[in-house]
Amino acid sequence: MEKQKSPLDTIANIAIILVCIIAAAVLVDRNVYKFLPMSTQRQPGAPPEAAKGETLAALRDHIPAGTQKALFVAVSPTCHFCNDSMPFYKQLIDKRNQMSSPVKVIAAVPGDDAKDAEAKHFADAGTQPDAMVHVDFSTIKVPGTPTLILVDNQGKVLDVWVGKLDASREREVLARL
Repeated sequence: MEKQKSPLDTIANIAIILVCIIAAAVLVDRNVYKFLPMSTQRQPGAPPEAAKGETLAALRDHIPAGTQKALFVAVSPTCHFCNDSMPFYKQLIDKRNQMSSPVKVIAAVPGDDAKDAEAKHFADAGTQPDAMVHVDFSTIKVPGTPTLILVDNQGKVLDVWVGKLDASREREVLARL
């Protein structure tokens, strides 16, 4: 003989299911950033990121005279993603040189002491940017390294790429040369 469930059992089961759904939603909401690709991650409280269309005055002084566009590559000697990206930076500079593109590639580092370390990383990769400059990353809204910022000759942001780039985003950067 089958025991009949009381209405109280049914209500308790429904309540347990609802609590589990709410708990799962809260956990997913708090951890969803860990599962998104780097290009879409914007965690609450994260440092501001340069946006297309805004002008970064701190970069204007580092753009060589007569330059139409400059690609600032924000790197740090302690960033393993920057070091992992060096083959791409070599490919980028080589392609730019082959096409005689007017885009200047400028490595931006967080301090003068980082210049030597980054110069060595670029040299080890078999390439050199057009210039290496010290820039306070907070003034150019670099949320982390590596970050690539394409600007016009007035420092107006044309595009931004944050994090280690996958193949499709690398092609996107190359196409912007």
